Amino acid sequence: MKVLITGGSGLLGSALTKKLINENINVVHLTRNKSSKHNVKNYVWDWRKGEIDDKCFNEVTDIIHLAGANIAEKPWTLKRKKEIVKSRVITARLIKNQLEKLNQPINSFISASGVGYYGAITNSKIYTENDNSYQDFISDCCVQWENAVNEFSALTRTVILRFGIVLDKKQGALAKMSSTIKNRIGSPLGNGNQYMPWIHIDDAVEMLFYSLNNSKTNGTFNAVASEHINNAFFTQIVANQLNKKIWLPNVPSFVLKFIYGELANIILEGVRVDNQKIINDGFTFKFNTLKEALKDIYS
Repeated sequence: MKVLITGGSGLLGSALTKKLINENINVVHLTRNKSSKHNVKNYVWDWRKGEIDDKCFNEVTDIIHLAGANIAEKPWTLKRKKEIVKSRVITARLIKNQLEKLNQPINSFISASGVGYYGAITNSKIYTENDNSYQDFISDCCVQWENAVNEFSALTRTVILRFGIVLDKKQGALAKMSSTIKNRIGSPLGNGNQYMPWIHIDDAVEMLFYSLNNSKTNGTFNAVASEHINNAFFTQIVANQLNKKIWLPNVPSFVLKFIYGELANIILEGVRVDNQKIINDGFTFKFNTLKEALKDIYS
């Protein structure tokens, strides 16, 4: 087995690369620059120019597509929104076109997506993979992303994992939240009722590994833990784990909207997401509750 990873330097990509190397699997990265913090071979591509080093596909058996501009890193200007979508969609299609050009078969194409597919909304409904997408930017981004990935189904086994918030000590949403709580400026966001579908970084990596190794796994799966928890409780549980008190009032919605603009929608809204399909497929979660996950992360 030889695995090509896009987005290999990101949160998920870095952790997955370490996992695969530990499993003695040959890993190569498709990246925007040759420098890498991982001891793997890097091949350069530029999706804006439609350029890709064809040598990246040499002897590759499987591809894991994690590339994409950070959704929550910058305000959603029109330019940034185009970057968020194109960095996911065009990259997938560039890979597919090159594989067809080279007439190279692969065993699987596995891609990340997000629970944003169901929209930046808050209600009591529990969403499954069979539910329709919503009509907002983040949902439309996921739809275009998944449509590009599903084009691979004519070529190979295709898996899409709709990830929730990936919990990691050093990077991502949890790292930012814990930093504010440690500095005594953390508090729930908006009314705090928005759900925060989450998954421990280890379970996220194991799910990718599971998808890679199980030839019968095919289609779209929600990649979230079983527990449904809203922002207010999430914030309090993190504070408890860090032995800190939440003493500030909730951050008003209008403040977040003023600072982040449209991006605030995914901060202030969130849905409940079901994970039974991947469990029925045979995957076992290691961390089912936030308390368990945080205890491990901060141990």
